[in-house]
Amino acid sequence: MNLSAAEIQTIKKYFQDKPVLKAFVFGSSSRGEALPESDVDILVELDYAEHIGLGFVNMQLELEEKLHKKVDLVSSNGISKHILPFINADKELIYER
Repeated sequence: MNLSAAEIQTIKKYFQDKPVLKAFVFGSSSRGEALPESDVDILVELDYAEHIGLGFVNMQLELEEKLHKKVDLVSSNGISKHILPFINADKELIYER
């Protein structure tokens, strides 16, 4: 994994008060292939018992600000069943409530 311990800790701390049950890093960051200009791909399982609304978009923007990197935040419910196997192949759990 290309994310530093500090970056992972930042993500964990950020999700603690958000409607996120689990968060996984996938893509180049999880495979150890990320370049300095690469984005961070994060798959989240959301707690739909809590109100989310536009908060999902805000989470992505706030994570980008905290990590100083582009973040591609995706919900497990919003992923095509055709793409999910590719994500599942290299995802790594970094947060669980």
